[in-house]
Amino acid sequence: MIQNQTETSRRHGAPIDPAEDVGTTQARALERVGSVPESVHRPDLPRSPLALWCAQHRWVVLGTSLLLVLGSIGLLAAVGITTTGANDQLVGDSAEAYDILDGADFGDVPTEFVIVTDPEGPIAPDRAAELGSELVTTYETVPGVIDVGDVFPGQDGSIVLPLEFATDEEGVALEIDGSLRATDELAAAHSDLTISQFGQTSLDQEMNATVGEDFQRAELFAIPATLIILLLAFGAVVAAGVPLVIGLGSVAAALGLTALVSTWLPVDQNSQAIVLLIGLAVGVDYALLILRRAREERRAGASVLDSIGIAGATAGRAVLISGLTVVIAMSGMLVAGGMFTSLGLGAMLVVGVAVIAAVTVLPALMGLLGDKIDALRLPFTRRREARRGSEETFWGHLAGIVTRHPLAALLVVGGLLVALAAPALGMKTAIGNVEALPQDLKSVQAYHQFNAAAPAQSDSLQVVVRAPADSADEVEAALLGTTPDAEGIEHVSGAAGEVVRSTDSTVTTWDLGLDVTPSDDEMTTTVEQVRDELLPQVRAELADVPGADVHLGGQAAVADLTTWMDERLPWVVGFVLVLSLLVMLVSFGSPALAAATVGLNLLSVGAAYGALVVVFGGTWAEGLLDFTSTGAIASWLPMMLFVLLFGLSMDYHIFVTSRVREAFDAGASPRRAVRQGVARSAGVVTAAAAVMVGVFSIFGTLSMLEMKQLGVGLAVAVLIDATIVRGVLLPAVLTLLGERAHTGPSWLPRLHH
Repeated sequence: MIQNQTETSRRHGAPIDPAEDVGTTQARALERVGSVPESVHRPDLPRSPLALWCAQHRWVVLGTSLLLVLGSIGLLAAVGITTTGANDQLVGDSAEAYDILDGADFGDVPTEFVIVTDPEGPIAPDRAAELGSELVTTYETVPGVIDVGDVFPGQDGSIVLPLEFATDEEGVALEIDGSLRATDELAAAHSDLTISQFGQTSLDQEMNATVGEDFQRAELFAIPATLIILLLAFGAVVAAGVPLVIGLGSVAAALGLTALVSTWLPVDQNSQAIVLLIGLAVGVDYALLILRRAREERRAGASVLDSIGIAGATAGRAVLISGLTVVIAMSGMLVAGGMFTSLGLGAMLVVGVAVIAAVTVLPALMGLLGDKIDALRLPFTRRREARRGSEETFWGHLAGIVTRHPLAALLVVGGLLVALAAPALGMKTAIGNVEALPQDLKSVQAYHQFNAAAPAQSDSLQVVVRAPADSADEVEAALLGTTPDAEGIEHVSGAAGEVVRSTDSTVTTWDLGLDVTPSDDEMTTTVEQVRDELLPQVRAELADVPGADVHLGGQAAVADLTTWMDERLPWVVGFVLVLSLLVMLVSFGSPALAAATVGLNLLSVGAAYGALVVVFGGTWAEGLLDFTSTGAIASWLPMMLFVLLFGLSMDYHIFVTSRVREAFDAGASPRRAVRQGVARSAGVVTAAAAVMVGVFSIFGTLSMLEMKQLGVGLAVAVLIDATIVRGVLLPAVLTLLGERAHTGPSWLPRLHH
């Protein structure tokens, strides 16, 4: 009779306050006397056979999963993750130039440059000679240095000394620390001068150390921050630890799989960061969504096993659909190809692992812990637990206001997000070079000093010619003969006075210095001008040379890769939008809801783009976030952010919408179902979003500008999506759609019944 009255009230759209639900009252009363009912409970809700099986065979599931995680960790330690080289990402004409260079032997050895600059102006000739002698004497006895070159004057009045180093079998410098110490000692002895050392080896060494420290710090803070958020969300230590275990296990397993994949398909160097960033966030989120639903059903009177089955069939199904949508969005990176293939594979692997863990390992853990999952409860959380899911909470009141004035809410809040997205129309993208690295690093400061002294040897375009060895002199004459034309091109700061030949004289290179950085708009224009004006002249001069092959490399690779990414973005966007639309159609059976979902997600992504431009496109936030603005967003970020944000935003959208659909199917009116669904899901969505924002924000503190932009972009986007979009815009849209949000053609499948 009690059950019938409850169901009748639901069918007529009457508000069901969980705090007043009869099952909840019974459960609490029995809890006070130390007993818990085996089941009360709602036969209208489905039970997941998979979740029930995993809970009943928990030792098999947990043992198997533990072996898989340990095996993944062992695989990662034994094999490691094979990453692609910088040249493997190149496209177009510059890729062909690097292919030629890779096949040639120039007899190169690692070279470092010691640069001495007087801040007051050019160094006087007599002092330059004196300093030059001191430099040569100092470095001749430094361990690792096999040759000290001739001191040459820099274009800015400085002096530069090249050093060559002994190498191992792979051509890597064996020892440069001694030279770095000698440079520091010289700088201390000549406090009126700026003395520094620059080279690829010293730059790589300092950057590797910095990046390593960054990720150690990220890992150190990410786990405690996530645990604190989960403690606040669950109010119990054990319950808070369970999603964290799922998240960390998912990351470990995915890293092992990534290591395995990389043995036949080397992955991008950012893949490990992406797996950690996404894996911890979605792994914890998925577990949190399911666990909160199971605890909700348990408090309402279901048995432990029954609550697991209901959670698996409701929240678990939402996680499956959401995970599928995220994987589909990530697969858009496979459409782009190139460097995005490995990034996409890594992200897809960790999301897939997180979904599997949430729907199998989590039910087993819940079955093992039973009511002990609420052990070590925090004292101040009981009242909040009693109100959870009630329409009298903040989100319930907000949903009530929105459902009464849906059009006004949609126009006002939607208009604000459109305004926030507007700056994205002026987004400038670029492949960050040294300018995107932390500017307080010694090697980066030395780079700028070297670039001012010898621009043709630092940020330069490189003309690469492959021709028969007997025509090497003709190639040199053709290249150097175009020097006046090259120096007449705007932003070409100077042409090298000599060419460099491979040991067999079949490949010749010629450097052209630039006075623009990769983030400047003029970079692409300059590259195009050199290709359109200079290279045809060289080809014409070599018309009689059989097999002469002329290409432009060096910093041209930056422009080529940026253009390639910009061209791929529309295809990726279209692919993701179409597949996401199809997933929503199959999931909910409503064309109107599917179209609204795509529209809301596009608005959310657009607002994130706009926020990214506002923060990183200018200089006002430099002190706040500790970066030096280049005025540009990393070229790979718009595509990466789109697929990540479009996929992740589906988590909250599907979870909220499924609760609304559940209320509607139980008999509530469309408007009432919206308020009930939002009120019952807002708390867990807020907690899940807080986890993601916390993890992503930590990446916003890293030194690398690209990682900082990725972290801030994701954190802002999730915050906007989980609050403004899901708390206001989605309820407004669902209210305006009415029954159309829950109905569609009969031939459309519908996973949410």
